[in-house]
Amino acid sequence: MYNPATFQMYRSLINFFGLVFFFFLFGCTDQKTTEHSKKENLCQHSQYLRIFKNPKGYKVEILDPDQQRKLHVFQIQKPYTRIAVLSATHVGMLAALDQQEKICAVSNAKYLHDARVKRLLRLKRIEDLQTEMGFSVETLLQRKAQVVVYSGFGNESQQLKRLPSNMLRIANFEWREKTPLARAEWVLLFGALCGQFDDAQQLFEQVEANYSHIKKEVQQNNHSNQLPVLLSGNLYGDQWIAPAGQSFEACIYKDAGLAYLFSKEQGTGSVFKSLVEILRKGPAVGLWLNPGLPSRKAILKQYPKAQYFPFFKKPIYCYTSNTNKYWEQAAVHPDWLLSDLSQIAAGQTKKLHFYALLK
Repeated sequence: MYNPATFQMYRSLINFFGLVFFFFLFGCTDQKTTEHSKKENLCQHSQYLRIFKNPKGYKVEILDPDQQRKLHVFQIQKPYTRIAVLSATHVGMLAALDQQEKICAVSNAKYLHDARVKRLLRLKRIEDLQTEMGFSVETLLQRKAQVVVYSGFGNESQQLKRLPSNMLRIANFEWREKTPLARAEWVLLFGALCGQFDDAQQLFEQVEANYSHIKKEVQQNNHSNQLPVLLSGNLYGDQWIAPAGQSFEACIYKDAGLAYLFSKEQGTGSVFKSLVEILRKGPAVGLWLNPGLPSRKAILKQYPKAQYFPFFKKPIYCYTSNTNKYWEQAAVHPDWLLSDLSQIAAGQTKKLHFYALLK
């Protein structure tokens, strides 16, 4: 016999289980899609770089850190043989892959470190693009570059607009990453550009393993919370400029066993502090890093006020003895950088790749 109440109950149950099935089905679909996407993306650390392998080669997606909706997408179907790079960091990544011969132009050649690149410059097989106004578009065109890699800041964008549409322009945002490994992972982009992706992946995996090993050793050896207090950066006028607390520098300081003074400051770029604030916090500082000068005498000459810094008589380390090497190699080899900083933090410097104690 038909019972309206019973019918309504069954109808409600059917609707309920149907809704459960709906969410289950789409929940599983979203999970599989997410897992699939993660599996496809060959970059596991970077926030701004994604690389996908496909039948045509490699699909690359680069996200602009300042314009989150702006996504630069391009396909690499075959290796490029003429690459122009506008930063020493890019030179270092190509050199780490033994691909210097594919560099056709650089910017600010006088600041480069790699011996092979310097030789190619002398032979005019690599041209210096640097001018007083930035880089020379005319020289870049003469070099018949297929790709130009730039850092995504400064006045580069206006000059890049003058380049032909068939020249691939790539903004390299490695300097905006929040961790050293995310920064180093951009070597995969250069591997894809040069047809050396497997070599780039193998290099990065070794760097990642070395970095993780050193970080673990630091954690195991730290038996107390009394970490050396670090101040990084230097004066510019009456302002102190230092890495922000969410930058890759702040991350590597922490991994090295250092208590960074500005670790809680927001941002991935720089922070600006008054000299009064620096002097107020100065007595707690046990180590000064990266004053940008090669000696204490040079610091006093440029900043006479430094004699009043509470931390001026404490250990001061800088990469100034290997400046060009630092700018080229530290990004692709954060394991070497972490090794330096962990030794400095422990007060036992045996072999440093970039840093030296200022006298």
